[in-house]
Amino acid sequence: MSDALLTSGSEESFASGAVRDLSSDKMRPDLFSPFAEERIGKWLMLGAKRYRERNWEKGMPFSRCWASLCRHKTKWQQGLRDEDHLAAIVFNAMAILHYEEMIRRGVLPAELDDMPKYSVEPENAA
Repeated sequence: MSDALLTSGSEESFASGAVRDLSSDKMRPDLFSPFAEERIGKWLMLGAKRYRERNWEKGMPFSRCWASLCRHKTKWQQGLRDEDHLAAIVFNAMAILHYEEMIRRGVLPAELDDMPKYSVEPENAA
C-alpha cells in the first residue's frame, strides 16, 4: 500500500470552508441500488453456505456462468419465482466481469474464457 494521496488536480470548495478533490470523473458505487445490493448479498450468502465463502472467486469457465445466467433468465421470463432468478443473473454476470478483470491482471488463467469468439478484437480494446 502506498502513502500517496492521489489527486485529479482539481478541487471543490464547500461553504463550510472544506476542500475536497473533484469527483466528476470517479467511479460511483454509491449509485448502486440498495435493493439490488441486498438481494445479491443474500444470493452470495446462500452460495457461501453451500460452497464456502469466496468459492466463486477461484474462477470457473465463463461458459458455466453464462449457461447459468441464461437458465435463470428463462426461468424469470417464465414467471417462476422459486428462487431469486434476477439476483442469480446479476451474480453470474458479475462473476464473468470479475474473471475478465482477474485474467487481465494475470491472477486467473485465460483458459477460463472459453466462450466462442465471433469477432476479432483490436489490441488494447476497452
